[in-house]
Amino acid sequence: MYSGFYTLASGILTRQNEIDVLGNNITNIKTPGYKTDRVETSAFEMELMVRMENGEPTVLGDGVGQVSSIIQDIHTIMEPGIIENTERELDVAINGDGFFNIRTQDGGTAITKNGNFDLDNEGYLTLNGVGRVLGQNGEIYIGASGFKITADGAITSANGNYIDTLLINKPAEGITVEKIENSAFVIQNAGDLVAAESFTVIHGALESSNVDMNTELTKLIEAQRSFQLYSSAMKIIDQMDQNGSSKIASV
Repeated sequence: MYSGFYTLASGILTRQNEIDVLGNNITNIKTPGYKTDRVETSAFEMELMVRMENGEPTVLGDGVGQVSSIIQDIHTIMEPGIIENTERELDVAINGDGFFNIRTQDGGTAITKNGNFDLDNEGYLTLNGVGRVLGQNGEIYIGASGFKITADGAITSANGNYIDTLLINKPAEGITVEKIENSAFVIQNAGDLVAAESFTVIHGALESSNVDMNTELTKLIEAQRSFQLYSSAMKIIDQMDQNGSSKIASV
């Protein structure tokens, strides 16, 4: 009986986390540069068959007999969104390969497709909640509005003076990134980034999120129904367990 509880509990937790992830995708459908997340699961019985020992998986047995699922990872779909013109001077999009680089508030490096920039109190180009935008020469100082950005990322002031060139690159093959707020991803080491080769910078435009509302709603309904089924099954098993205990007690 207990194995049934464990199996159903794993299913409930997995579906709840899936609902949370899908809900977050829907919430961020209007966030520029946002990338859709997906929950990846593995069979519950397979997880019970192994354990980590000295950094290596060790086989324990034949599993529990029932198959449910547990969360193994949350995968981010990095496909590009549609680029939309905004005519806003501080909006910038990258068509093609590469990400903007941001100096985070703790001195680290983040990358993003979200070019919905602003100027901070000191006149630096910044992504709200993340940090200052980086160019080839470091943090980009604009000073005041009135600037242009060319297709290769070069920034010039209103009077034509060169300011800097946007630093645009991408993670090296096999590098893991961690999603943070405002459609940005943290890079552990700046050396994990390599130069982007094929891109065009579009001034006065933004890349939209790659969230498809129809897909997310369909998956959300499926996850909610699955959650309800697991919950109902657990109530049935609990009732059976209580009935069994009552009969034993009456003997």
